[in-house]
Parts: sequence; C-alpha cells; structure tokens
Amino acid sequence: MEKKRPILSIRPYFDPGLAMVQSIMVVAVGFIVVTAAGSIFTYLLLSLILPAKFVKFSLIMQFYLLVSVAGIPPLFYEVKKRALQRTLYNFHEDYLEFQYFQFYINRRRGRLWYRDIADITQHASFLQEHQRLTTIYLYVPGMIGAHRQRGFMGLKLEDLQQSTGYLNKVMDVVDMAMTGRLADWIADQPGMQLPEPLPTPPPAPEATQPPAPVASSPAQPPPVTEKAPEAAPEKASEGEQKA
Repeated sequence: MEKKRPILSIRPYFDPGLAMVQSIMVVAVGFIVVTAAGSIFTYLLLSLILPAKFVKFSLIMQFYLLVSVAGIPPLFYEVKKRALQRTLYNFHEDYLEFQYFQFYINRRRGRLWYRDIADITQHASFLQEHQRLTTIYLYVPGMIGAHRQRGFMGLKLEDLQQSTGYLNKVMDVVDMAMTGRLADWIADQPGMQLPEPLPTPPPAPEATQPPAPVASSPAQPPPVTEKAPEAAPEKASEGEQKA
C-alpha cells in the first residue's frame, strides 16, 4: 500500500457471532452446490468403475450432506476472518486507497479520487444492527470493478463499528478536501496532522571524468661521456727492482 502516512485509516471489524450466523446461511446455498452437484458427479463416476449393486446414490448424498454441514461453516469463518484482517481503507489528501476482498476471496486494490464520489450514505442490515455494525457506501458512477448490488455502483466499507463514528469522519475528509479546507480541519482535530511530504532525494553528483593520461616521451639514453684514459703504471725504481 501507500508508504505515505494517511490522514485517516479504516479497517473493518471481525465479529465472530456475525460470521457464524452468516456461515449457517451459506450452508443453505452450499448444500445445493456441494450436495447435489457432488453427489451426481460421484455417482456417475463410480457407476463407470464399480458394479451397480455397490453404488448407492442415497449413501453418496448423505456423505456430501455431512461434508456441507460440517465443513462449510468453519471454512467460511476462517476465510472471512483472514479477508477482513487484510482489508484496509487509507484516506489521503486527494484520494482514497483501498484493498478489500470480493466474496472474501478475490482481492481488489485501487485508488479512488474524492472528486469522483457522488454521494456517501450509511446502512446497516438486521444482523449488523444487532451486532452494532454498519456499512458506509461511497457512490461512484462508472467505477470499474465496483460492487453492483441493487443498482449500487461504488465502494462499500463493510462491518464498521458504529461507535467509531466513521461516517462523519469520512464525510468531513472528503468535503474538506474538495473545498480546500482540509488543513484547517485537521488542525482542529486532536491528535491529527497532515502527513509530511516525502523527502526529496539529493541531486546526484555529476560524473567527473578522470584526467586524460599524459603521453610520456620515451626515455632518452643517458649522455655519453668520454672515459678518462687510465694512467700508465709507473716504472719501479731501481731499488725496488734490486730488492
């Protein structure tokens, strides 16, 4: 995600009770897919391998029913828990950077500019209201890859705790950023400040070329000097000869 520190960071809240209730609802849909499709496929496959008397459709169906009831709830629980732990919405000065998981499986990352947001609303389902949770809807006409439910197109911030008051904070950040008053608004909020700009790297030093080597002239031979003639040996004196 963005390395620059955001003005406002929002994460969804994982509620174990809500996840268990939703997992039971998923079993109703998973029963049709897993039990019916799995039973028919397994029955046809075994019919080609084993004699017909050893293949009983009722036993195969009971097996897949047990798998649906016992396997889908814990699987859905873990998948949703991990997805919400990795979901993040970072609000910066001009845009919102998000990461969420569609159907708790497919990861989506992107950037949403405040100028493209048409409206902001909040809604809580019956189960969310019971657990004191809510969902914030950011309406973005023409948003690519957005949610398409009941005519809604945009970005949903799901399973947020109602006690945090995120709706007012989101609306204030977007409104103040669009009107150019974000810095004044942040100054009035305790414990909040505009993120410092990233330091600019120092300019790279100019590459200096090493001085070109000076071509040295070939070494000149030492000057020739005339050698002094050696002195002729003196004749020995007569006394030395007699000795």
